[in-house]
Amino acid sequence: MQTHDVIEVMEYEAIFCSGFGRNIDKKTFKELEHVMLELSQEGRDGLDFLSLSSRKGIGKVIRAKNYVGVLQMPSGRQLQILPKIHTSNVDARIVMLKMLKTFREFPSKSFDATELGNSKMPMFDIYISLFLREVSHIVKRGLKSDYRKKEENVRFYKGKMNFARQLTINHVHKERFFVAFDDYSIDCPENRILKKALMKAMMVASDPRNRREARRLLQYFDHVEESHTIDQEFKNILENRKNRQYTTSLEWSRLLLNDLNISNMVGNTRAQSLLFSMNQLFESYVGNLIERHSGTRWEVSLKNPVKSLFDRGSFRLVPDVVMNYICPIDNVKKTRIIDMKWKVLNPNIKNLGISQADMYQMFAYGKKYASEQVIVVYPLVESFAVNQRVFRYTSEDITVFIYLLDCVNGEKELLRFLDNPEDHQCKSDRLGDPIIRG
Repeated sequence: MQTHDVIEVMEYEAIFCSGFGRNIDKKTFKELEHVMLELSQEGRDGLDFLSLSSRKGIGKVIRAKNYVGVLQMPSGRQLQILPKIHTSNVDARIVMLKMLKTFREFPSKSFDATELGNSKMPMFDIYISLFLREVSHIVKRGLKSDYRKKEENVRFYKGKMNFARQLTINHVHKERFFVAFDDYSIDCPENRILKKALMKAMMVASDPRNRREARRLLQYFDHVEESHTIDQEFKNILENRKNRQYTTSLEWSRLLLNDLNISNMVGNTRAQSLLFSMNQLFESYVGNLIERHSGTRWEVSLKNPVKSLFDRGSFRLVPDVVMNYICPIDNVKKTRIIDMKWKVLNPNIKNLGISQADMYQMFAYGKKYASEQVIVVYPLVESFAVNQRVFRYTSEDITVFIYLLDCVNGEKELLRFLDNPEDHQCKSDRLGDPIIRG
């Protein structure tokens, strides 16, 4: 019988068999190590979100990287990785779910991130509960019915006679008819896929509420055959207005039946994962926030327009956000570049730990896009004081603002800052050792 122990760690946190830090039992450590090595041997990306090393006096160490989500091992034990932010684990779950709502590859877009984040469900079961909610909505509206071609040997004539089969099968039984006909029923590809995914959910869910709900929903699929050719079922779906309500539930079904594999890492290990790059999640979250509140004040383009550092298209420049706005001082239309970096900064080290390459990149954005203001958004972490949110670096006619976003409660403050960065009190580049000086 599978166990469903949850090991919860933060990004970059180390996992040990013994010693300081996050300790797990030797058997689980070995299983996790085995999953990583198998994925690596298969040429998959298991080592993209976990690293394996050795430390003197301690032994082997597994460390989470900047991927978040859940990995369920063959035994059923789950490794849950949360984003590293400045507050509690509960808030970290809420932040991750808020970001997932904006992520294109995540199926569900309408759910209460705070409610789910505060629940005691493991992340794996939260994903399953979102799938079950979608199926429940479909059941309430009514399962789709469609015509399906069938061939049967019946006592009453209907449809069209299959003469070849009639002569072969019924040359003795003249009272029977081997016919082909269209049967209008709920036994269609969409419902066969949902039934298979519900059966999978009932089997892998650790939360009893999810198992009960999956069992309840399966009752509505009694007249739907169980499919053993799921890939073909997906190919047989024709998108139209009749199955539009199935879109999200089918995306979840594809993930469930593919072992919750959005990171393409599952091979022969029988592990299941739903892991996301925090770089991509952060870009999606902040970009979506700015775009939603652009209104009449800003014209916002995400990942567009693309320019080149040199002529003939050499070295492409693709900022996360290009914002055109009317300057309140001279009423002239100007351009502001905004870029997102999910990196942990530190006020106690030189230049906050901002990489030289990142600042060169921002300076190039400013020059090529004729932007006087370039804003780089980083996540706020616990080592910064309350008044340390904005830092400024100036060179020639370009100012690069470093903005630390409170991912829990800082959305409104970011939007106020974007209205007019010059109005905000900044830590001058004279306070640090700036990368670029004017």
